[in-house]
Amino acid sequence: MRFIDLEELKPKIRHLIPALEATRDAVLAEADPQQRAAIINANRAQWVALRVEFSAFSHGKCWYVECKNPGTDDDIDHFRPKLGVKEDPTHPGYYWLAFDWTNLRLSCHRANRPRINPEGAGTGGKGGHFPLIDPGARVFTPAQGRGQEVPSLLDPTNVLDVALLTFRQSGEVDLSPEFKGQPGPEAKLAASRLILHLDWPAFREARVVLYNKIERTVDRGEREAPKNFDGNLAPSDGFVDAIRDLKNAMKAEEEYSAAAKVYVESFKHLWWVRDIVLKVAA
Repeated sequence: MRFIDLEELKPKIRHLIPALEATRDAVLAEADPQQRAAIINANRAQWVALRVEFSAFSHGKCWYVECKNPGTDDDIDHFRPKLGVKEDPTHPGYYWLAFDWTNLRLSCHRANRPRINPEGAGTGGKGGHFPLIDPGARVFTPAQGRGQEVPSLLDPTNVLDVALLTFRQSGEVDLSPEFKGQPGPEAKLAASRLILHLDWPAFREARVVLYNKIERTVDRGEREAPKNFDGNLAPSDGFVDAIRDLKNAMKAEEEYSAAAKVYVESFKHLWWVRDIVLKVAA
């Protein structure tokens, strides 16, 4: 998961916002829940229209998982569900945010749609789920906006949430060490691991492949690295290629680039990884 800066994204979708706001006003003006839901469903195309720019902004990657999905369109997910909340059957859904573009996320089908994990980890899929750290803080009306809610799900548009996440060599997601044992971060990871399918087998296996590739690249670079670097030696082509390959794996446009950065950082005990790969601009 990489940080998605909504302020940087906004200029790219500015031309679509007026229509969203007009429909939001129509939803808020409708008191009847059934008619309100009908307005929301009838205007689905307005949030779907954001998909092209959302996808381009994240280089075609799901905001939750960082996978690319050629051959299928990603979903536009309502982070706060629009027509009901699985965790609270009495909730009407955050209908007042149904056309608020800041409540929308680009999600692959696996992260968003209900599926049973084939490895027995349970049924996940974001869909209408929206658990909170404190369920008693849930808001129910437009006047409350987002209130004081603290979502249990990791949010790619929240830089603090993104900082919580790291990755094991096994491909599994994990908490960054400094957050281990803290109830809030632990709850966020547990909920997100299941509901967003962060450890779905295909995602985990892809990260394992990535780690192995980075390890092989580091081994290649270490064989070519100068042993007593003093700035006077010309680096070999093999050494430069290894550095370039590691930097490329961490670029924003690459799949699982956040995991790649964690994996490269695991070799920072090597001087050239620490002082060149991780410090010198690509």
